[in-house]
Amino acid sequence: MSYHTLQHLTVRLLFDEKFVQDVYANPDNALSGLDLTNQEKQQLLAIDRRAWGYDPLRRLRTMRTLVEEFKASTTIVLAEIKKLAFLEEFFSSKIFHQSIQERGSMGLAFAEYLSERFRKGELKTPQLSDVLRLETLMARSRRNLSQKVEIPLLPDILREDLKIKFVPGADVGAFQANTIATIQKIEKYLFEVNLMPAMVLCDDAPRLTSLPIVEAKKKSYLLCVPAANGVSLVNIEKGDYLVLIETRSALTIRQVIERALASGVAKAKTQEVIARALEEQTLYLC
Repeated sequence: MSYHTLQHLTVRLLFDEKFVQDVYANPDNALSGLDLTNQEKQQLLAIDRRAWGYDPLRRLRTMRTLVEEFKASTTIVLAEIKKLAFLEEFFSSKIFHQSIQERGSMGLAFAEYLSERFRKGELKTPQLSDVLRLETLMARSRRNLSQKVEIPLLPDILREDLKIKFVPGADVGAFQANTIATIQKIEKYLFEVNLMPAMVLCDDAPRLTSLPIVEAKKKSYLLCVPAANGVSLVNIEKGDYLVLIETRSALTIRQVIERALASGVAKAKTQEVIARALEEQTLYLC
């Protein structure tokens, strides 16, 4: 529907001044591929281009929300780059425009943007990769909480042909061992600064000193689960992780056992992990 296309296009114009310039300078090129009628294009171009920049703080307010969800990652980025403009370039990126036009999550698009800049070598702080992956895992889990599923009662006997899957909001991840320690150090720094934000202007203000080293060969395994106020993290064993990661998509218990066995997890261990996760409603029968 061109109406929805126009709605999404309006959001893009409100956030990206360069896109506004492109649309007014060469509308056929800038708007190519969009489901818009000629009349809708003319109505759009009839708007005074200055109106799109009426609220100069729109980007900053939105960035504040994004930073709140990816607090540790953005702190690492700003500590390295020292330019807020680096983060604001997100609003002119292809990733941003695609997420808006396709009704995706702006938060997850922001995480993808930072990840892409890291992969390209524009961000070099080694701790960023896993910190961003963990914050993205939690962000995605929070969004999945809105999905509603019926959780049936557990049978007396768990047959291997029954299908299981993570409940919405649950997920697992493997990260370098010091990822949590890195986030905790950043949170401590931000807490101190937030006591009196103006003190960052002082020479003797708290500084984000060296972060815990990256221990790539040592892993921590984390389970993200629904909680009263969103999601929370639980440390789990490697064996639990190797079982649970197979339940991101619906599989029979037999399939999970076979895949976990291929990863070196004994059948009895897999059965134990599945039974416990079903009882705790981290998994459900689907």
